[in-house]
Amino acid sequence: MKKRLKEGQYFGETNQKLQFNGITITDTEYTHDYVDWHSHENPYFTFLLKGGLIEENKKEQYTLQPGSLLFHNWQDFHRNSKPPIFTRGAHVEINRVWAKNLDFDIDKIEGSIKINRSNIKNLFVKILLESKHQDSFNKASIEFSLLQILTSFDQGNKKLSTKKPSWFNRLEELIYENQEEKITLNKVSSELNLHPVYISRAFHKYLGISFGKYCREIRLNKALNAILVNEHKLTHIAHLSNYYDQSHMGEDFKKNLQHSPKQVWRMLG
Repeated sequence: MKKRLKEGQYFGETNQKLQFNGITITDTEYTHDYVDWHSHENPYFTFLLKGGLIEENKKEQYTLQPGSLLFHNWQDFHRNSKPPIFTRGAHVEINRVWAKNLDFDIDKIEGSIKINRSNIKNLFVKILLESKHQDSFNKASIEFSLLQILTSFDQGNKKLSTKKPSWFNRLEELIYENQEEKITLNKVSSELNLHPVYISRAFHKYLGISFGKYCREIRLNKALNAILVNEHKLTHIAHLSNYYDQSHMGEDFKKNLQHSPKQVWRMLG
């Protein structure tokens, strides 16, 4: 018999739990190598902090690593397994009444979805950092960021439902492949043999943000993922993520996350 878990309930050992206004945030260590088919009372996000996890529903299977973000709606049954290593994740669960009170119909986001957009994942990290400071101001910030995520997620799905041009996948690959050097619109336009203005307009049309902002979000997210994996010093992470230096990376973290890279590592690492 398939099991439905109640609000705030997850398989594993919960290190921290924060509940307010219909939002439940948990920091959980995965202690089961395999968890059979189950669903949850409310829709929720999973963000992997350490280790590895394989999530499977009736249609798809997702391999998660540190920095991966997954959304499950409440009616979606799934199961998961993990390798024999320390695995830790964070969950943000949303009571549907909370979403309804803010005029957001969360049920229209169906099934399980792996979220790859860097701007959404960066907002999610901001929520996790805010959850470590439990006061009224941080709770308001968490609600605001969560609504931003849901709105961006929904709008992005509508935009991405339109078929992208055949060259678009190659454009995205170029941005990722050039992670150790500056990437410019002129550079990718030369590689693709397309006019920069055409690329810029198409980019905004299909992803909903500008080319420059998308590149900056990727840079921040790459640095965050490297910090979670914790295999390099901060100076090397700054270089790999295309920052001018460690100081430049620190300024970007402070501006977007209100925490330094070292603070992020201490709080989430």
